[in-house]
Amino acid sequence: MTVVVQTQDADTAANDPLLSYGVSTTPSPLKASPENPQAPEEIGEIVISVSRQSGTPADVEWIRVKVPAGAMSPDLATDLAKVTPRITLTGWTGRLDAAAKEFVFSPAGSHTPIGPDLGFTIQLSDIPMSRKVGTAPITVTESSRTGSSAFQDRSTVFNLGKFPADFYLRNFLCQPSIIPNGGDVKLTWERSANATYELLYGGINRDVTNRTSLDLEGVTSDTTFYLRATAGDPTNPVTRILSTQVTVLRPDLEVGNLDVGGILNVSGGWFDDSIDLPTEPTGNGVRHYVVPDDGFFEGWLKVHPGPAGQYAFLRVWNSHEYTKVSDATVYSDPAAAQYGSLFRTARKGESIYIARRAGGTGHANYEAHLRFTRMGRKS
Repeated sequence: MTVVVQTQDADTAANDPLLSYGVSTTPSPLKASPENPQAPEEIGEIVISVSRQSGTPADVEWIRVKVPAGAMSPDLATDLAKVTPRITLTGWTGRLDAAAKEFVFSPAGSHTPIGPDLGFTIQLSDIPMSRKVGTAPITVTESSRTGSSAFQDRSTVFNLGKFPADFYLRNFLCQPSIIPNGGDVKLTWERSANATYELLYGGINRDVTNRTSLDLEGVTSDTTFYLRATAGDPTNPVTRILSTQVTVLRPDLEVGNLDVGGILNVSGGWFDDSIDLPTEPTGNGVRHYVVPDDGFFEGWLKVHPGPAGQYAFLRVWNSHEYTKVSDATVYSDPAAAQYGSLFRTARKGESIYIARRAGGTGHANYEAHLRFTRMGRKS
């Protein structure tokens, strides 16, 4: 299902809706009907989830959902009379106001108090979709008040896209999803050919219309990637955005201002003995370490492609608190390398036990690194 973010009219806060709305659609995204008028129409459905976030109930006289209908790209439906309106709020009913192109939902009495424990949904089913690709504005208006104030009309607008019937954009993946600083990633996705595609990340906008994958090298910070598809008439296009992300261990950081109240003293290095930690799952696979200062451990584990059932782990724990284990356990995958990480704080003088092992059906081929960083403190 597509979940559409609520946008409000640019009025004063006093005119903002008292209820909160979220919209989902089936299919996801909605499909425009074929332009050939002899072809059967596509059918869509809209579900509006409604709730009251504040603890103070709001009195609601009615809720109206305006759906543009016609043959133009901003129109959602071809014929509102074919749409089936429903509401789950007890005692309320829905009807079509054909002249206003609105579905009106109202209670049997004058109004209903809606509190935080009374969520409900409004459903518009069997929508015959317009034959023009484009974005249609759906306006939800409530007549509401709190206390004894006068009822006011308060509106919320949702923009729903109608895509070509054969459009698709899915399976946007970043592999691996966790990398060391300066590592490489591969982005892949599936898409149809009837749209333009852009990849956006870190202030970069790349045209990837003719691609279904992209290799990126030397990634040094946590990054969210956005894949944007655009279709239809440029004067009223439809846009769909998918996202994926990569986490970088010990990323490069860029800050505007940094205020430090005390002494900042950061130092660190790779454990000399971490390279030599035993890999076999035996009693000798544990290494004892006395923490030299207050700080934290960071671990990174990579399991190379291998048979299912093999695994490796990197583990740090205190000998007196066996249940408080920081653990990165990764199972092998025949198709691609798999990654894991751990983080654990430690106090000066604390006895820490460290292990890295391979096991399962055979022994996984892996790399494991552990790092300790001191934290500055006042003398």
